[in-house]
Amino acid sequence: MGSLLAIYAFDELWNLSNIVRYGLMSLQHRGAQNFVVCIPGERVKCLHSENIDEVSRGASKNVALAVIGNDSDNMLIEVDDSGVVAIASERSWDGASRALQALSNAFSNGGDPVTSFISTLNRVSDDVAPSMAVLTKRGELVIWRSPSSFSPLVLGSYGFDMAIVSSESVAIDILGGDVKRFLKPGEGIYIAKYIVKHFTAGVSEHRGLCTFELLYLARHDAIVDGVSVYEFRKHLGRELAKYLESDVDVVVGVPETALPYAIGFAEVIKKPFEMAFMATGGRRRSMLFSDPFEKIVSIHLKMNPIRGVLEGKRVALVDDSMVTGSTIKTVSQILRFRVGVPEVHLFIASPPLIMPCPFSVLRLDMKGLLAANLSQSLARDYLEVDSLHWLSKEDVDRVASRFGLKLCGKCFGVDFFGCRK
Repeated sequence: MGSLLAIYAFDELWNLSNIVRYGLMSLQHRGAQNFVVCIPGERVKCLHSENIDEVSRGASKNVALAVIGNDSDNMLIEVDDSGVVAIASERSWDGASRALQALSNAFSNGGDPVTSFISTLNRVSDDVAPSMAVLTKRGELVIWRSPSSFSPLVLGSYGFDMAIVSSESVAIDILGGDVKRFLKPGEGIYIAKYIVKHFTAGVSEHRGLCTFELLYLARHDAIVDGVSVYEFRKHLGRELAKYLESDVDVVVGVPETALPYAIGFAEVIKKPFEMAFMATGGRRRSMLFSDPFEKIVSIHLKMNPIRGVLEGKRVALVDDSMVTGSTIKTVSQILRFRVGVPEVHLFIASPPLIMPCPFSVLRLDMKGLLAANLSQSLARDYLEVDSLHWLSKEDVDRVASRFGLKLCGKCFGVDFFGCRK
C-alpha cells in the first residue's frame, strides 16, 4: 500500500529538499523502500530511488509531490509528453491508466483544473476509481480521495507558509504543522499559488478503510479520520483480555506494533506489561516481505529478548494480527529455548485471516494464510504455544462502531466492520 506526501509552499523562495526528506522519513514505517519525488518545471521531473537522501535532494522547488512504496504496492504513475504527472494509489482499478492519461491531457490543454478533473472522472468512471494525485508543470496540485479508497488522506498546514497533504497525520506533525482536515471519501483539494479549494467528485460506494490501516500500518501516534490509532488499539486489547483462561505472570506485545494491544490487555487482567524484545537497526515490516529469508532476518533483527523480565515467567503474548505465523513461531521458540519461559499463551488482536485481499491492497497468498489452512488446535501446535486465542469478528465490529469507523473486512470473511446503526 503506497503512501503519499504533497507539499505546496506559497512563497517560491522555498526549497523543500529537507522538508520532503523528513516527511518521507515519517512515512517509512509503512514498510516502503522505494521513493518517487516529482517537481514542476518546463516539464514535471520525477526522481526514483531507494535512497531517501537522493530523491529528497531533487525536491529543490517550492512544490513537490512524493510517493513511497514497494515494488509490490499498487501505485501507478503516468507522465505525459507535456509534463503532467498523475499518480493513482491503487492499481487494481481497470481504468486507472486510462483515467490518468485522460487527466494529463485535460490538464495540458489548460482550463480550470478542478472542472477538468471532475469531467474526466465522469467520462472514465466505468469502475471503482482509485485515489489520485496530479501535479502540473505550472505547479498546481490536485489530490482526491476516492469514495472507494481503502487509505486515508489528511490536509495540514505549516502556518500560512505551506499546505501539506499526507496519507498519515504523523507526517504533518513531524514537520511542525497542524492537521486541518481529514478528507472524506469523494473529497478533493486543489492547491495553487493563491488558492486552496475543496471539491467533491465521484459517487461510488465507500468500501471502508482497510482494517490493516488501523491494526498494523499506521503509527501509534497517528490520527486516522479523526480516530486515535493508539486508543483504538488499546480498546481491541481490552476486548482480547476476556479470552484469558490460564493464569499468567506477565504480558508482552510482539512486534512493536502490538504494544498498545498488550497495554490494554494488561490493564484489564491487572498483570504487569513488560518490554520483551529490543530491535536492531531500522524498522522492518516482516509481514510485508514475501521472501522467506528476508522475513526471518527482519524478525530476528527486531526480536532480541530482554531475558531478566521473562525468564521463568508464564507469558501472555499479544500480537496485532497473524498471516503466516512465522513471526510468532520464531518468537515462541526464542522464549522457550533461549530465555526459559515455561508457558506461552498467544492472543491475536484481530480475527483469523481466511482469504486474500480481493482488492490487492495487501499481498496475501491463500496458501500462506495460517488460519485458512490449519484448525485452531493444529495452528497452536505449529506455533508451539500453550493456547491460542483470536478476537472475534463481533469484537472488532463493536470497537469499530464505538469509534465511528467503517473498515473493510473482506480478508476476515465479512464485508465491513463498524458503522452499526
